[in-house]
Order: sequence, then C-alpha cells, then structure tokens
Amino acid sequence: MNYAVLVDLNSMRLSYDSFSKAIAQIDGKIAYAKLYGYNNKRNNDFNNFIKTYGVEVALPVSNRKKVRVDIRQVIDAVIIACTHKNVDAFFIICSELDSIAMINALKKLGKKVVLGIQSPTFLAEQCDGSVILERTVADGDKAEEKSEPVEVSGREFLPYTGIEGKKIDEMDTVKRELQQLIDEKKRRKSEIEIGQNVLQLDDLLKQYF
Repeated sequence: MNYAVLVDLNSMRLSYDSFSKAIAQIDGKIAYAKLYGYNNKRNNDFNNFIKTYGVEVALPVSNRKKVRVDIRQVIDAVIIACTHKNVDAFFIICSELDSIAMINALKKLGKKVVLGIQSPTFLAEQCDGSVILERTVADGDKAEEKSEPVEVSGREFLPYTGIEGKKIDEMDTVKRELQQLIDEKKRRKSEIEIGQNVLQLDDLLKQYF
C-alpha cells in the first residue's frame, strides 16, 4: 500500500524522533510526503528524511494560529487523492480541530486514512487507523543541529498537481473560495461560527470532488 504522508509541523510541534516511530507503524511505503510549517532551525532533524524521500516543504504561514488546520494541507490532500492513482492511503498529522472535512473528503474518494494523534480522540474513530505520537517538542524549543539546512524554494503551494485544461480553472475557483473562508474565519471568534465554516468547507469539497 502506497501512502501520501502530510505532516503539519507548525501546529503539532512534532519531533523527528516521534515522527519516525509513527511512520514505522504504517503498513506500506511512502509514495509522497510533504511537511507544512517547516522551519530550518526548529525542524532540522527532519532534513535527512527530506533528502531521502524528496519531501516537499511548505514554509510557515504568518499570523496563523497553530491550533487551526493548515488549509494548504486540505487542498493538497484532495488533489493528491484525485490525481495520484498510485496513492492508496494517507497518513496525516495535523491539528484535530477542523480536520474532519479533510478526512471525510478522502474517505469519500475511497482512500484509507490513518491519523497521527497525541491521545485517543473521537476523530480517530472516523479513520481507518491511528498512531499515537510518543512525544512532541515544546513551544520555543529548538532541535539540535544534526544536518545541513535544506534549501527551500518559493514553490510551496500546489507544486505537483499536473492538472490540465478545465480542471486548472476549477482548482483556481476552489482556492479562491477556500481563501474567502479562511479570511472569514479570522474575523469570527466564537466556536459556533467556526463550526459553521467547517460545514461550509465540507460542502465546498463535496461540490468539486
């Protein structure tokens, strides 16, 4: 079974030690991997993994609350599920809040979903499996220098889609509408309003995928 591995480092403050132990528990090969919120200084312990698997990296988003799901991860997950026929399953590590729409979309597309979690949660019951992360890096901690920094290009958003023709326009439309939802969420404070936006995101994914 071939896995796409999508990891939000910024929200989880994940150490490579914890990540490597989690990866060892999935029942398949890594066909694609991307790290979100990658920081050369804080995450340099991931550099050997990045070089070995040709991992894509996305820089941290400014002014983003770490407890919120990275919308780039949601879009990438759905595009990979639709365009990468060799990918059978997803191993996802992200903030659990708001991630249910992404999980639902992947399940509807017939993909197996395994979630990396810090403790047992109801969200894991929606997936095909879960892996407990043994430990994370505390806020403000810096990983020990273990390898040379990785060069990060400016191509951090959807660099690999390979979509042609009409579907490009459709994806541009999706990105614009998702960005509108992000902007709206920034203006709203209550959990009820946030929940409404999650439902909107789920409806948007259903419409296009």
